[in-house]
Amino acid sequence: MRVLIRLALLLLLALPLLGPGLRAAPASAAASQPIRVFFLDVGQGDATLIRAGQDFDALVDGGRKSAGERVLETLRRLGVDDLEVLVATHADADHTGGLIAVLEDDALAVESVLYNGYPGETQTWAGFAAAVQAEGLTLTPAQRPQVFAWGGVHAAVLNPPPGLLDPDQNQASIVLRLEVGPFALLLPADIDSGVEAQLLAGGELLDSDLLKVAHHGSQYSSSAEFLQAVDPAQAVISVGLNPYGHPAPETLARLAAVGAQVWRTDRHGTLVWRGEGDGDILFALNTYVPLVVQGGP
Repeated sequence: MRVLIRLALLLLLALPLLGPGLRAAPASAAASQPIRVFFLDVGQGDATLIRAGQDFDALVDGGRKSAGERVLETLRRLGVDDLEVLVATHADADHTGGLIAVLEDDALAVESVLYNGYPGETQTWAGFAAAVQAEGLTLTPAQRPQVFAWGGVHAAVLNPPPGLLDPDQNQASIVLRLEVGPFALLLPADIDSGVEAQLLAGGELLDSDLLKVAHHGSQYSSSAEFLQAVDPAQAVISVGLNPYGHPAPETLARLAAVGAQVWRTDRHGTLVWRGEGDGDILFALNTYVPLVVQGGP
């Protein structure tokens, strides 16, 4: 009986995630499709795929260069053959390296590329910028207070501000707050507690159902005050084997203090968050077994 139940779950949850041939709903149904956010397991790095309805895909970061093929494999598995938006939150190699393979893949179209407006100086950044140019695309700054309409998703840029002089790349990370229906997600890239304090002082709307924990769970991010303002029910840490102690015990303790349920790509693999009208579901892509089922507001 347990096997039958598992198979039923697999079929039920896998159908919305398969390729375009199994997503042929009428155009009028697109708005009713749930948002699906995939936190890709790319080791020590970040890569987040946002799927809004049937016709919009955005990839935020791509892990290290060595993770490029893994990112492409996941995109193929999900039937993604066109990215409306590709976002490099900042120039660090563990965020931009894997995007080079995405841009160079002939079977995957990329329509636009956003970055924080502050170019990097590393070979990885140079390779990324060259790949963008080779595709005939332009690096377009995304800075506060820009707002984008991504399918049915309202994407607000909370950081960085324009006009910074030679900023630290982590502090100049693009911070995105995504709203769809009654649900909100916060993607803070690699900001530290100093930028968190600036967002709090600026009165930015931070409250979110799900938080992608900043800087892979670094002790220098996710301050108690910031987490209280975000008040996430669930938190995802994108992390792999690393010499930095990520995620830090102090950060895990602060997440526990605000009641957030924590999930990690190094333990659960690629994670999927699906927001729907009456609740949201977080589950592991490799098993399709729900980790959390939470009622809606």
